[in-house]
Amino acid sequence: MTTDSAAHKVQLQSYFNGIGFERWSAIYGQAPLSRIRRTVREGHELMLAQVDLWLSETRSGGTLLDAGCGTGLFSVAMARRGFEVTAIDIAPRMVQAAQAYAQQAGVADRIRFMQGDLESVSGSFDAVVCLDVLVHYPREAFERLSTLLAQRCATGPLLFTYAPYNRFLALLHWLGGHFPKDHRRAEIQMTPDRVVNEVLAAAGMCVRRTADISHGFYHIKLLEAVREETRLRKEGLND
Repeated sequence: MTTDSAAHKVQLQSYFNGIGFERWSAIYGQAPLSRIRRTVREGHELMLAQVDLWLSETRSGGTLLDAGCGTGLFSVAMARRGFEVTAIDIAPRMVQAAQAYAQQAGVADRIRFMQGDLESVSGSFDAVVCLDVLVHYPREAFERLSTLLAQRCATGPLLFTYAPYNRFLALLHWLGGHFPKDHRRAEIQMTPDRVVNEVLAAAGMCVRRTADISHGFYHIKLLEAVREETRLRKEGLND
């Protein structure tokens, strides 16, 4: 890991443990929001619903890694579904909020919480999910972390979101930089689809399907990938 990468992690941890925690815990919760932030909440809810649908089609349980768990919305939902969840986040305040939410929901015994960056996770999981996390990392780190997540995925699916590069999103991000400070979100890093596909292929995975989630000021691409041998077996092409 380069010095720049280490500094970027420190910056992200500081943001999501400070003002970022205040902003995103409000978005993930039920607090009144401005019109702009309300569209982000609604877009995030649409994305979570799509992830839940895709997972329900492929898995009814097993081990699941929630890489970048935030305040625990997804971890708790999956624990309720019967998954044994490992939830990790770079920001201690996010982990504390997620633990409190899991206790309140009565599923704390089905979730193992960790505070740290994604590179501190070991082992393998039946499903790996990383939502609205990789969008905060520049290309070099994105490639490294995507590869790591693929390695942690025993069979699949691997689901994650990223910000695909296009001129419209670039314009939105530019406009966002001119909003009042209390309306800005963390800087978003755009990654071309070609780069994402190449990284996954090098890790022995293939893209099964994608969905563009676009609502107000929330714009991401959701991707589901599986191991190449898993795809071949399901299609009956293996010997």
